[in-house]
Amino acid sequence: MKVKVSNLGAIGEGTIDLSKKINLLCGQNGTGKTYFSYVIYGLLRNKLHIKGNSVIADKLIDERSITIDIDFPALLSYKKEMLKNTKEEIDTIFGIGVDVGEKLFSEFTIEDIEGGDDFKQRIISASIVNKAKVQGIGVALSKKENEAKITLTITDESIPSDAIQGFRLLLNSFIFYTLAVYPISGVDVFPVERNSIYTFSKELSIRKQEAMDNLQLLVDKEKKISKFDIFFNSKRYPLPVKDGLMVAEDLAEVKKTKSEFYEFAEDLEAELLHGKVQISNDGEIQFRPDKSSRTLLPIQMTASIIKTLSSLVVYLKHIANYNDLIIIDEPEINLHPSNQIIIAKLLARLANKGFRLLISTHSDYIVREFNNLVILSQKDNASVVKVAKEYEYKEDEYIRIEDLSVYSFAYKNKRSKQIVVSEIPIDETGFEVKTMDEVIDKQNNISETLYYSLKYGEVK
Repeated sequence: MKVKVSNLGAIGEGTIDLSKKINLLCGQNGTGKTYFSYVIYGLLRNKLHIKGNSVIADKLIDERSITIDIDFPALLSYKKEMLKNTKEEIDTIFGIGVDVGEKLFSEFTIEDIEGGDDFKQRIISASIVNKAKVQGIGVALSKKENEAKITLTITDESIPSDAIQGFRLLLNSFIFYTLAVYPISGVDVFPVERNSIYTFSKELSIRKQEAMDNLQLLVDKEKKISKFDIFFNSKRYPLPVKDGLMVAEDLAEVKKTKSEFYEFAEDLEAELLHGKVQISNDGEIQFRPDKSSRTLLPIQMTASIIKTLSSLVVYLKHIANYNDLIIIDEPEINLHPSNQIIIAKLLARLANKGFRLLISTHSDYIVREFNNLVILSQKDNASVVKVAKEYEYKEDEYIRIEDLSVYSFAYKNKRSKQIVVSEIPIDETGFEVKTMDEVIDKQNNISETLYYSLKYGEVK
């Protein structure tokens, strides 16, 4: 899926290829990277509920595994509707009023620049596997290479009778979404506010309940609107933040599910956090250090790297699905340079584990380490292999050139009012982010000039 946005805030135009394993967004503050990420999240979160097909659903329930043809005209129509809804719901994505949204984003457009024939051929040639719960019933979708058919299989041993009606309504949506956004299976986001979400979610929940109680008198009197509609239609928070808060408030339920990446999350805890992130029965995030296994720390009393990674650990243990797109805004936030380098390696491991990543960053340390990981992927070079061994790099940390796209967000010139999003070339030596390199070069020149001025007087 190649998505093009136009007139998004200061962004004049930008295109991103979501089939890449890693998309890295680089640029100065205020150049639209977060806007861009939020719109992609809104698009992929938008799992449309379309008219169900009770014939297919009932046949699947009876036979437990069926093969059907792909309806490509309907599938293309579904993709267009996803894009249309994203444009229409831009106010919800950014947590603003409708009138503000119309004023700020009146000329905003979003489109998929992949042609219908190209899309059809890409889907036909692909091998696709996806699993999900549809109204609580486990379903697997699979498609063989060079076939225009899919096979649906119910993976649960028993089917609750009270789930069948909802299953009939939602099965079609699962099928169309899986094919429309392939190779992505779903999306999750870690906004820059993620460190605060777990810390303050309970307080926000209390205030929410107080506000809803205060509204109850009005609701009961007017009998026109539900208090729940009032809250959930609120534009107080951007959609990624609101979704994060809803997960944080439901952690006691979230912990009951164990994802296929649970053991991988435990490996990350052992290697990076040196302890375990846990969810209490009351839904509180806690941390148990390896060196003091009897101690349980509230998340707000832990180190920055633990706060930063706790939401990712919870996601990997309980929520993650293969081929999910993970959107991370500033993974380096609050981290020492040494930990920023560790995060870069972790992100590469996630991509090689089967996830897709959309990352915005200001960190030169992450950019430099990504360059190192690109060079390390040149495994046919004996000297490179020797360096990898010397510095104890692991092969699952390497980034292949074809798996990475890097984008620069910058004004065309000093007088320009619009941001230009351009793809940065990548080769076997990595890539260069000029907006970072220029700042570093300038700082180095100032330091060098000051040093020689201090030692030898005026420098000519």
